[in-house]
Amino acid sequence: MFPERYRSHHDGERCLDTLLGRSRGKRLMGLLAAGGWPAVEAKLGEPPRHEGGGNLPTGGLPAGNLPPRPRGIYIHVPYCDRLCSFCNLNRDERKAADLDAYTAYLVREIEMYGRRPYIRGQPFDAVYFGGGTPTVLSAEQFSTVLKALRDHIPLRKDCEITVESTLHNLGLDKAAVLERGGVNRFSIGIQTFSDRGRETLGRTWDGGKALEQLRALRAAFGGSLCLDIIYSYPGEKPEEVSYDAECCAALPADSVSFYSLMIHPGSQLEKSIKSGAITFNRSIEFDRERHHLLYRGLRERGFELLELSKLARPGRDRYQYIRVRYDNGDIIPIGAGAGGNIAGIPLYSMAPGKRFVSAPDPRYEKYHKILGYLQFGLYDADRITGELKGKAKKTVKERIAYYRDRGLLEAASPGAPLGLSADGVFWGNNIAVDILSAAITAEKETKKI
Repeated sequence: MFPERYRSHHDGERCLDTLLGRSRGKRLMGLLAAGGWPAVEAKLGEPPRHEGGGNLPTGGLPAGNLPPRPRGIYIHVPYCDRLCSFCNLNRDERKAADLDAYTAYLVREIEMYGRRPYIRGQPFDAVYFGGGTPTVLSAEQFSTVLKALRDHIPLRKDCEITVESTLHNLGLDKAAVLERGGVNRFSIGIQTFSDRGRETLGRTWDGGKALEQLRALRAAFGGSLCLDIIYSYPGEKPEEVSYDAECCAALPADSVSFYSLMIHPGSQLEKSIKSGAITFNRSIEFDRERHHLLYRGLRERGFELLELSKLARPGRDRYQYIRVRYDNGDIIPIGAGAGGNIAGIPLYSMAPGKRFVSAPDPRYEKYHKILGYLQFGLYDADRITGELKGKAKKTVKERIAYYRDRGLLEAASPGAPLGLSADGVFWGNNIAVDILSAAITAEKETKKI
């Protein structure tokens, strides 16, 4: 179907940048147009005006009946006890880290934002602690950060507060402290329950102990328990994939993010493959077979597609932070390495006192919203083409029909909206990029962008 598979939404976003000619250099040049941090401060000094808003259920409408822009906070903790073999994300080992100092830095950032009218003017829908491993912070340090959030940032009563963690950093005592502090969603990086796979991916503990700890956490924690599983890693056998699906369902997990292994440049795993220490000649068919085993194994056990790389039990995972992000909502970036968006201005927190601001791009927001909609596997042609006109609208509908005719899109029942087949989910990011490419090309031809 495609010569290469796009494995994540990050691939889709990179392709969107390319389609719009948004090179890193051009975004850096956009710093001047954006006015830098003073432009962000000017926005923060005003109450939110809700000029265009999103689609999330964020409460009452402001004057003019425009929906408020959905809102989230991303807090980055760039430290891990142990670096996974496949990862090259913005993180470092915690050995030399002063976590008390880092906690104080996070609190200062929260207090700084909390004083601004733009922040105070509308409550937040979601908070996401990512990393790294946020739970390298002690229970006391985490409580300090959570208290600062409650004291200085308006949060909705049903605000989703997610914490990413490994199992060995999240004992039951710490989990209880976090739950009392408002955390209602854990995202646990399991990757696999296979002992051999865990060793390959650099995980702590064997699969049996990981399963035992998860059972204890599941019994104690009342919020959403979400697991990350990696498939298509070196030497993975079909029965290992099936075992992962069985374990996730038996716990029971509320949702499962399932990712095809991505070999990140500079990671230990990439070095091992290049040196010949690990053999990994992955084909598309190898990838597809393991994707379908995991996808179908979970669907047969009651999970439904929530997003291209996530299956969930009905009603057990709101996935609110990602919905805010896909809906071009505000994402307040806190912590070294955090990225976000304030009133349409992209903003990156590089280190204490250092921020990078790039120019707003209405074209990107327009197409990013379509990309986000497609990430949820929704193919309502009228909604996808809502902001498109003329040839672009017609072209997108033709591409949807093309994928329907090839069995990648299907309706659950006659007259129902189109969704993705198993193969459609596998190729979902490619399909989304192709549809965006068709729309952007058509609009350029008619001088709409």
